[in-house]
Amino acid sequence: MNSFGLAGRRALITGGTAGIGKAVARRFVDEGAQVAVVGRRATGADVAEEVGATFIRTDITSEEEVRAMFQQASELMGGLDVLVLNAGIDPGMAPTTEVPSADFERNFDVNLRHVWWGLVHGPAHLADGGSIITTSSTVAVYKVPNISHYAAAKAAVVSLTQSSALELAHRGIRANAVLPGTTLSEMTPTDHWELPVMEKMLPLGRHAIAEQDLVGLYQFLASDESRYITGQVIAADGGMTLGMSYGTLQALGAPVELMSPAE
Repeated sequence: MNSFGLAGRRALITGGTAGIGKAVARRFVDEGAQVAVVGRRATGADVAEEVGATFIRTDITSEEEVRAMFQQASELMGGLDVLVLNAGIDPGMAPTTEVPSADFERNFDVNLRHVWWGLVHGPAHLADGGSIITTSSTVAVYKVPNISHYAAAKAAVVSLTQSSALELAHRGIRANAVLPGTTLSEMTPTDHWELPVMEKMLPLGRHAIAEQDLVGLYQFLASDESRYITGQVIAADGGMTLGMSYGTLQALGAPVELMSPAE
């Protein structure tokens, strides 16, 4: 029997009012889940209504608000089966020696501490056999200059996810990390300077569109079909972390015979 459906699942998604989180929320609802999305934007309730979810306004940089978020979600849905810790920000680019302390702290508040608090307070509201999915980034394992603070936070997300997988296994709760590559969204708009550069590095030759390329992985990790998968780090990156693509070789001026795949 196909168990990819999410009928009856109760899911909470942080950063669920835009980008990957919104796309995942829509897919979960379409597959029969009851979904609460978390965010701070003034239009959050409208976005939630659009995708068929409930909105819980939360400042995820506040531990007390995160604690209250879980309590509210549990009261609304009678508990949780799936927790997607997805909220994140782009903290900007600068060499490590020049990252302002305020940018470093803001980056860690949103990209890491909210995951920490989610893993601290979330399990008490998760049903046994539930699923935790964190959104990390390919830069957790594939380093790029001038984003050391962002890469450090995302690498720590992976580590926390794997530790939780070990600690919660006795309850049948699984925890896995998704590492998206460059994904077209509000965080990475289509006119972003890095897109043409990154596109050359991608073996598949294109950037991700969340609705087409990422939501299926989140659905799989939330479903019964992944019941024996935990502590895993799964890159959905068009092959970027594999190594040099033909486009990269071409940009570096490789010999003609190496510049494109054989016909």
